[in-house]
This record gives sequence, C-alpha cells and structure tokens, in this order.
Amino acid sequence: MAWLRERILYPQLRSFPERERAGALRRARSQPFDVVELVGIALGLVLATALTRYHLDGDDAAGRLAAFAVNVALAVPALAVLVGPFLVRRVRRGLDDEIARRGSP
Repeated sequence: MAWLRERILYPQLRSFPERERAGALRRARSQPFDVVELVGIALGLVLATALTRYHLDGDDAAGRLAAFAVNVALAVPALAVLVGPFLVRRVRRGLDDEIARRGSP
C-alpha cells in the first residue's frame, strides 16, 4: 500500500526522508480545505446521491434490503471517483506546503 501512496497518490512524499514521511503526511492531512475542494466535494456528494436514489413501490423487506445493497455498491465507487480527487488534492497541497517550509525542491 505504501508504494501506491508514494508513487501514485502523493509523489511528493519521496522528497521526505523515510522517517519523516508519516509526520509530513499527518500534517498535510490537517490542511484546511480550500473553496475549490469544498465545492467539488459538495457537488460530488450531490451527484453521488442523485446516482444512487431509488424508489420503492411497496417492495417487501427483502426487496428493500437488495435495493439498499445495490445502492451501497454503487455509492462507494461513485464517492471514490467524485470526491476522492478533492481529498487527494488537499493532501498534495499540504505536502507542497511542507516542502516549501523545509526549503526542499
């Protein structure tokens, strides 16, 4: 999992020594959201909600449970695709700030 985090999601981590990466990542995750990220997350949540709405017309309990399961199965990847990039953007921005504070390239 560390290779995914360091090579794809947060390549800036490679500029930190191994022992400092966890702390840098923790500080970067505490970075506040900016307006673009907040609006993107809100729109992603609205879109994911719209994609996973379902209408029950007198279904029995098993039908409701199946509809719920299908919605969860659709909502999790939709949220990952629609909201995830804004969460990654915030952490990358935080890592860039950490790099700038350290004075490293």
